[in-house]
Amino acid sequence: MRVGIIGAGRIGTIHADNLRRHPKVSGIVVTDIESALSHRIAAMCDAETTAGPDELLESVDAVVICTPGDTHVELIELAVGHGVPALCEKPLATNLADADRAVLAVSQSDVPVQVGFNRRFDQGYRTARRLVADGSLGTLTFIVGQHRDYEMSSEEYIAGSGGAFRDQLIHDFDILRFVTGRDVVRVHAAGATKAFEWFDEFDDYAQTTATLWLDDGTLAVLCGSRQNPVGYDVRMEIFGTKDSIAVGLDARTPLRSVEPGVPGPVDPYTEWVPRFGATYAREMDAFLSMVSDGGPNECTVHDGRAALMIAEACTIAAREGRIVTLEELL
Repeated sequence: MRVGIIGAGRIGTIHADNLRRHPKVSGIVVTDIESALSHRIAAMCDAETTAGPDELLESVDAVVICTPGDTHVELIELAVGHGVPALCEKPLATNLADADRAVLAVSQSDVPVQVGFNRRFDQGYRTARRLVADGSLGTLTFIVGQHRDYEMSSEEYIAGSGGAFRDQLIHDFDILRFVTGRDVVRVHAAGATKAFEWFDEFDDYAQTTATLWLDDGTLAVLCGSRQNPVGYDVRMEIFGTKDSIAVGLDARTPLRSVEPGVPGPVDPYTEWVPRFGATYAREMDAFLSMVSDGGPNECTVHDGRAALMIAEACTIAAREGRIVTLEELL
């Protein structure tokens, strides 16, 4: 099949590299508002370039949307209008009204759209999901998640990111739902800018924490940080009445113990590609199988909206200093 890529930045490049290796892909077509980026990917993958999304969608069997989040809904609507299945990078949208537009467009068609929450294809998280589902952990009681970036993002990036809950922790909100199979019903959240007070200029946070209650009574606490001097650290600890497990805990975990005789981390991750790079290939394989063979949609627009709704609730909770129920946002 011929697959299009809209948006030729870093994530578009990762998807292009996976597409050029995929046995189901016979050709790649790419477009970007910066033609130099399109031509760079074209040279890397022996791909074609087009002037814009409309022309691209007229010549492909599937499309991958890798543009900024505030353009996603318009491009989903365009893809659905052309009858072209889409893999859209997270977030589904930057606000709930736009997310509802995307859900409506997809629900009124028979064109599948998969949202790109790549952690769903990480082997650790998938194992954790299986152990929760089959009862190996007993009754689920408590979950702790960590999301700490290594290098601080630029002010330009933070200015357009939509805020820490929508941009960073939205991954953790989605994977919490994926692993537990449960929905969040209410949240409390807080944020701080200590040591990075310039975040105040953008009404954003450098450090965040969110307490979430799931619909079965399970309590979860998720923590985020825009900078961690030891390395890139994404983990989840899951506690039950029979057992407790951890995802993302290994020799490379950038956490230094000060207990005597405990070795420090070896070659800790310094960015997300080495930690999660393989998940993008699995995500692409699932998407192409859905398109060509009618396989399951591993992350629907409803999942994308659910994660965004949690992010919106946490943003309100942090700003207003109160518990926010998800029902308030329905």
